Amino acid sequence: MMTDEPARLALPEAKEFGGVVFPLTLGPSRAEGSSKEGFVRWIASHRAELDALLLKHKGILFRGYDIFSAADFNDVVDATEYEDMIYSGGAAVRTQITARVFTANESPASEKIPYHHELAQTPNPPTHVLFYCENPPTTGGATPIIPSAEVYLRMHAKHPQFMDKLEHLGVRYVRVMPCENDPASAIGRGWKATFNSETVEMAEKAMERLGTQGEWLGGDKGGDVRTFTAVVPGVRTDARTGDKTFFNSAVAAYTGWNDGRNEGIKAVMLGDGTFCGEREMLDAQAIMSEIEVAFAWQRGDVLLLDNRSVMHSRQPFTGPRRILASLARDSKR
Repeated sequence: MMTDEPARLALPEAKEFGGVVFPLTLGPSRAEGSSKEGFVRWIASHRAELDALLLKHKGILFRGYDIFSAADFNDVVDATEYEDMIYSGGAAVRTQITARVFTANESPASEKIPYHHELAQTPNPPTHVLFYCENPPTTGGATPIIPSAEVYLRMHAKHPQFMDKLEHLGVRYVRVMPCENDPASAIGRGWKATFNSETVEMAEKAMERLGTQGEWLGGDKGGDVRTFTAVVPGVRTDARTGDKTFFNSAVAAYTGWNDGRNEGIKAVMLGDGTFCGEREMLDAQAIMSEIEVAFAWQRGDVLLLDNRSVMHSRQPFTGPRRILASLARDSKR
């Protein structure tokens, strides 16, 4: 009998960690099984299986399905039945496309976006991140991924004292935001968009809810604001597996939060107020580069990541790359 059951595909760039392939790649088992409707139907009726596969492999690349638009991608996201999450508290400039879909970081193509867990600088980050390739770049532009537990293990072996501090003290992020979005910066999201606020009063209330402290610059409220996040975990233990993960945006902030308003080396500190050291941050960056999986996007690709266990980044690119994204939360977790 004909079914919509996907087939396991070979991804040349995939790696194995602990004998488990990362990421798992799935696609239609027959040409006529590539329809969006069949794909969405399979996801909706195999939630438990999908969750089990994601827990094991940490990331799943769906390739070869007829996902032609943002609306199609929105249907895929809806089929997961994960709760929608808005992008609140993040640094990237993004544009909302559909109810659950927005653009990935709109920073200039020349900019590399370092590794991070999505919204790790906030108290309540998403459990899932989904990406969709609407238009692949001409060159570069991959979204490399890494298993965060592997980073933790290698960093703890190299810098045990620092990792113990990171785990027990947590981290705090510092960022100066303009009022309006600055698309020339990789971290140019203004405070209005960051806190979904149109007024200073709304922004201050949003910061208070997040545990963020704000310092208005220039003498008047409404211009640039220097923000200090609440102390958030730098290491998390995945309750489902017991694995400790390098769950933070410390390397991303240290190496990538640079523009006319910010200096990355002063953008992240431990919970006791001391800045993270260059040696530890650069060693972590080197570990990430060593174990990364970077594949070339193909039109229609959908990448589902467990944000609790996977970090992602972005390579510089040429050409009209358009990757869309969605954030979600599993209400059972």
